[in-house]
Amino acid sequence: MYMSRLFTDLSGGKIRVESLRISDKKAEKLNMKSYTMDVINNFRGRIGWPFELSGGQSHVEFPRLSAWTSIIKCMNHWTWGRNYNFLHDMTGEAVPSTLQETETRDYEDAGLLLNSPYFSVLRKERDIDLIISLDFSEGDPFMTVKEAAKMCKELNIPFPEVNIPSEDLQKPKDFYVFKGKNTPTVIHIPLFNMVNCGDKIEAKRKSYKTFQGPYSAEMITDLMEVAGKNITNNRGKLVEQIRAAVGQKGSRR
Repeated sequence: MYMSRLFTDLSGGKIRVESLRISDKKAEKLNMKSYTMDVINNFRGRIGWPFELSGGQSHVEFPRLSAWTSIIKCMNHWTWGRNYNFLHDMTGEAVPSTLQETETRDYEDAGLLLNSPYFSVLRKERDIDLIISLDFSEGDPFMTVKEAAKMCKELNIPFPEVNIPSEDLQKPKDFYVFKGKNTPTVIHIPLFNMVNCGDKIEAKRKSYKTFQGPYSAEMITDLMEVAGKNITNNRGKLVEQIRAAVGQKGSRR
């Protein structure tokens, strides 16, 4: 019920989730394309960015200055991610002393720290057994998992060793599994790989850069198909690793 409302809201009420379920593959592709464009147009009216690209040219929308106002304020005071610390001066064994000391706390976006939110799930209290890492980095497809392993080693956080064959650095496969003793299992899937792109990996990377204009409907559809293959092509392997993680956790109890 919640997901049905979510999809309907994203499209501005134009498409219900039930209408996305079409048996005809060609009709399904056209319907998904229409849904994607409705979502884009709906968000365009909600987000207050003052500069938007349209048809390859830029235009200025002066009434939408709220985003720039916030950005300029943060640049002036350099307070990116600074928020009021609601735990300030609170007492209780459940609240670490370091979280009680200051009135504000500075937070760093996981994307800026590592380009992937590993550390938000690696707290001991979460007791994570399996991480499925879908990497969408523009450059090195193994950067996120390698850096996570490096930082975890420095911070004494359980994380498996990450060893990438040298021949895979330029020609990555579509499925990697890293395991260790008393560590979570990490599945790493590079977005563009030899399975879903063949020898066109570099061309695909150049087509989907971090800094570029809005994606066309065709680009979005193509990207969704490429990303989707990484899951459908490895469904059996994913289920196998999930079962192994669940079984291993059950045997420890």
